Amino acid sequence: MGTINLLFGNVWSVLSGSMLILVVVYMAATVVRRQKTVKWGRKIAILAVLGLLLCIFAVMRDDYVAAMQGGQGVFARNSIQMNLSYLGAAVVGFASLSSLFVRNQKYRKAMFFVLSGAILFKAVLIETSRVMLWMR
Repeated sequence: MGTINLLFGNVWSVLSGSMLILVVVYMAATVVRRQKTVKWGRKIAILAVLGLLLCIFAVMRDDYVAAMQGGQGVFARNSIQMNLSYLGAAVVGFASLSSLFVRNQKYRKAMFFVLSGAILFKAVLIETSRVMLWMR
């Protein structure tokens, strides 16, 4: 019963899980078709929006707002998970915003992979931490 609640305990769990699957499928499909991709700007924009939605759903699911206000969230405000997530968010922001200004397609392609790596890092970190907390 615990695993079911972890994955499908509420609407935010369902949304975040579904969005995570969508993000991973989009990344994989883009990587598979990378040789045919000429313009990387749209790919970065779509991934950035999907990643942002994933973060929003995870924030709602894990009650980060309560943790930021000193309440009880899944992770404490000064936890390693939160600090590493902030670092990942900074990388996501840099990769997304710098791609708006640098028009070079090789740069944008590289930033797509940086963006993908940062989103995957954050997702694996948070989801692994949630499973480890559940197993305790």
